[in-house]
Amino acid sequence: MYADKACGAIRFRWSALSVLAGVTLLHACGGGNSNAPAPAPVLVAPSILVQPASQSIPMGLGAVFSVSASGSSLQYQWMKNGAAIAGATGANYKTPPTAFADSGASFSVTVSNTAGAMASVPATLTVTARAPIAGDLRFRQVADSSTVYGYGNAGTGVNTDIPGRMEQFFYPALGSPFTVGNGGNCASPPITDGTGCAWFFFETPLAATAPWLLTAYAADTYANFQADLQPPSALAFSASNPISSGSVINSLDMEPASALFALGWVQSNVQTGFDLAVQTVAPADLAAAATQAGANSRVITAISSDGAQVTFISYGWQADLATVYDAQVLTSTPADAPAAAAGLAAQGYIITATGLADSAGDIFLVGTRVSGDTMPRPFLIAQSSAGNISPNRDTMMPDGYAVVGSIFNWPQGTPAVNASYTILGER
Repeated sequence: MYADKACGAIRFRWSALSVLAGVTLLHACGGGNSNAPAPAPVLVAPSILVQPASQSIPMGLGAVFSVSASGSSLQYQWMKNGAAIAGATGANYKTPPTAFADSGASFSVTVSNTAGAMASVPATLTVTARAPIAGDLRFRQVADSSTVYGYGNAGTGVNTDIPGRMEQFFYPALGSPFTVGNGGNCASPPITDGTGCAWFFFETPLAATAPWLLTAYAADTYANFQADLQPPSALAFSASNPISSGSVINSLDMEPASALFALGWVQSNVQTGFDLAVQTVAPADLAAAATQAGANSRVITAISSDGAQVTFISYGWQADLATVYDAQVLTSTPADAPAAAAGLAAQGYIITATGLADSAGDIFLVGTRVSGDTMPRPFLIAQSSAGNISPNRDTMMPDGYAVVGSIFNWPQGTPAVNASYTILGER
């Protein structure tokens, strides 16, 4: 008791002289109560920083809605058309596979805690044309998980030649088909010293949830074409194999005058069961052959003319033996090809093959769709000059467009500055 009084007297005496000294002595004398409860934390009411964005997604895929909010101990509840969605209680919500009936639905989220609640602005879901079956390599990754949600880090666009009788491969990667048109093709101008085929390539690290994919390009002598597509293939290197059941050839360039041909393909270590077939027909028989392939659940993925006949590669798939496909083949000049491709997309077709149609540089465009699926597909054109070969990847890749064609056009008799690359994209 005496000590407490003494400390109190000192405390009073010194506080009269100096507040700072008094505080110091208070601490020295134990004037603070160490058993006092800590002050209650200040609860911050919710505030939405980034609203959910409207989504456009192919039928059969899930749409992803996200919100960013600040505040203490936040809770989330997503709603579809104003009704709470069971279990949708995170900052992100992925819908079940979409149906056409879902188009136009609104999605919102309420962010709450004990200090209050805040509702987001509704976001709208638009459902577009049907997505191919997940993992179907025949459709150039259109509406696949590797592209449709955005590519992420798109890497570097590369334009180069494939050395004759050699192969180049990249993984994990997505690559475009060969550049086709009136320049920049296999051994152009015609020579036989090993100069190879021009191609345009996106090196694209895949999302963690996407299947492992490899993209490869190879050129060999023209006389070896049939043998290279039979086991054992001379093009079958340790890391890639164009004739494996996990590969789909998506580019073909036949150049008999140069004594070369070239292939491009994509290979998966997850998806298998792809059935390769090679067919050569007269140009007049091409449309009927394409129709027959679709009726047999086959998709044309690569095509090229040698000047007299047309060779195309098609695939069936063990996971899709019953679907009937419509196939349409157009022949176009390089200048008119973007409009022709856009017309196919407007009819619901995915561009599944592009290739040289003749020695003048005209090109084939092959469109494939599930029979009767005429809903227009989102389509994008990205152009660049010959001096800057990289297209507008900032537009195409983050927005989820897969590269379905690469076209080179150099109007005859004009300066090189008039040459251009056109990249065709679909979702």
